[in-house]
Order: sequence, then structure tokens, then C-alpha cells
Amino acid sequence: MKIYPSIFIYPFLILIGFNFCFAQTEVKFNLASAALLTPNVGVEIKTAERRSIQLDVLGSFWDSFQSKPYHITQIILEHRWYNSAKSLFFGTHIGFGMFTLQKPSWPVLYDHYQDPSTYSSGADAYQSGRIAFYGLTFGYKKKISPRLGLELFVGGGLTQSRYKGYDRVDGVVVQTTPGGNGFDGSGEVTLYRGGLMLTYALKK
Repeated sequence: MKIYPSIFIYPFLILIGFNFCFAQTEVKFNLASAALLTPNVGVEIKTAERRSIQLDVLGSFWDSFQSKPYHITQIILEHRWYNSAKSLFFGTHIGFGMFTLQKPSWPVLYDHYQDPSTYSSGADAYQSGRIAFYGLTFGYKKKISPRLGLELFVGGGLTQSRYKGYDRVDGVVVQTTPGGNGFDGSGEVTLYRGGLMLTYALKK
């Protein structure tokens, strides 16, 4: 599945419109995901004294160091609530993504239908499809200057995906998904977001 970086543009145009309606906006860059060559940027807009909305996107458009497919997009829209000190927060979110990669087992907390250890049947097996996210985020924010700050966060929840499976046999990529419409489906409770954001306040 080909993933187009331009899909990141449209959600941010919507957030720019909201920016004119509210008093404070932060832009963010995930230092942890950048170290893994997977950029993750976001915009958070304050909507009330202890509440905000955030839109962040994550993307990888290249193969892994092992030359395996590692193509990901993830778009998350979140509503956040802060404590009185405005340091601890939790958020509820929904999101959408596309992927072409070997389905990992380590972030899966619960799968009712399949043992995570059986996700990939071979070293060259991978999946390509779409995924929806419904979950929670927990985090901690710390100001390091009037405009700069750090944000540590982790999030997860229910994922629902539709995908096709592939494998490389004698150098040829073949589809391994059963017949019918050619798609498989899955639903898991899993961790799928987190890191350390560097934040910058645009307005005060």
C-alpha cells in the first residue's frame, strides 16, 4: 500500500483555523520517535483552563535497517484534561492509520482471537492495510522556559485493522491472505503511541 505524505497537510489546516479562535497554541516534535527515524509532530490548542485539543501525526516512508517494509502513517485527534498544576494529563482520542510492515507482537496487551507469537509466519512475511485507533493517553508536562517545554506520554487502546498478508517466496512477493475479498481483519488492545515531545508555545 502506497502511503502519501500529503495526507498530513489537511488535518493541520483544520487546526490552524482553530488557532485563530483560542488563546494558546503549542507545536511539538517527538524526540524519541525521531531517534528511530519516525517523525511525529503535533499541535495542541488550549480550549479551556484545564482542557485542550491536540492533533498529531506520525509517519515513516522507508524500509527498516533490515530492508523490511516499515511504512506507517498515524493521525490522532485527542481531547485532554489537566490537573490543577497543569503538569499531569490524560486524554481520550480517536485515530486512523495506514501501514505496510511486519505485524509486531511486543506492544500487544490483549488479543482475543490470536496468540501474538503467531502474528508473522516467516522472516519475510508482512501485512499492508488500514487501522483505526480508540484509546487513552497519559502524560506529564514540564516547562523549561516561558515557551519551551518537555512532554512525556504513553497511549494505547483498542485497534481495529483490515489488511492483506504477503510473503517473499524464492524472491517473489506473493499474497498469503485467504481468498474471498482478499482481506484479513484483527482487533487488539495494544500500546501504539508514546515518547518525549519538545514543545514550543506560539501564543501566551
